[in-house]
Amino acid sequence: MNTPVEQFIAERRLEDPSFGGLLAKGFALLRCFIDEPQPLGNGELAQRLQLPRATVSRICRTLFELGYLDWDPKLDKYFVSAQVLALGYPYLAGLQVRHLARPLMQALADRVEGAVSMGVAHRLDVTYLLSCTHNEGTPAKPGVGAVRSVMRTAMGRAFLCTLSKQEFGKLMASAKAERPEEYEACYDRVCHNVAHYPKRGFAINEGDAGSGVHGAGVYSRIVYLNRPLLFNCALAGSQLRRGTLERRIAPMLMEMVRAVEAAAGLQR
Repeated sequence: MNTPVEQFIAERRLEDPSFGGLLAKGFALLRCFIDEPQPLGNGELAQRLQLPRATVSRICRTLFELGYLDWDPKLDKYFVSAQVLALGYPYLAGLQVRHLARPLMQALADRVEGAVSMGVAHRLDVTYLLSCTHNEGTPAKPGVGAVRSVMRTAMGRAFLCTLSKQEFGKLMASAKAERPEEYEACYDRVCHNVAHYPKRGFAINEGDAGSGVHGAGVYSRIVYLNRPLLFNCALAGSQLRRGTLERRIAPMLMEMVRAVEAAAGLQR
């Protein structure tokens, strides 16, 4: 979240007066450790969140007492506790389709000598739920819980193709306000992907996610807790000849997604 927390809360309260500001501050603080997974002190967190240091200190102490942060007295810094993992366990435990998809994803990853991932999107981010990689793989191997941008990744761009015109416009307005540099760099390519998805059935990323990784993304008809499951297939750009992503990789990913849907009981 690049928007100051207080501004974000104020904007949300215009839409929903019951929006909980204190709770939002707590989760915004925890998200700082997603963006930069290292121990952080009160001053660093206050600067990132643009909140008073005293406020940040109280939130950190509360999260520490609840077990969601740990504290290193030598560094006088906080880091995420293992208790945070427990929050995600019920979600993953209920996602039985992971077990159906894993062998199909691994087979494709081995076939293309890359990585195949499953995820879901919320607003401007994609959260990875499962990744299967070839031994050689790609420079980027996102694990369970990794967070990436919907605008930069093929999986995220596939998600954007599920939105109505109104929903897409609203989310892009949020991206422009909250992540202006990313918006400026990716907006045209995002729109190109959204415009062409109905005809070709996939979205692509040609290095926008960093690490020299190129990928194709597809949204599935499988919906878990009101969110469509998303899939992508990623390879090092150095392995790809021009056009290979569209002609070879994307069709194989589409075929794999249809197989996962069939295994989950969805008819073509």
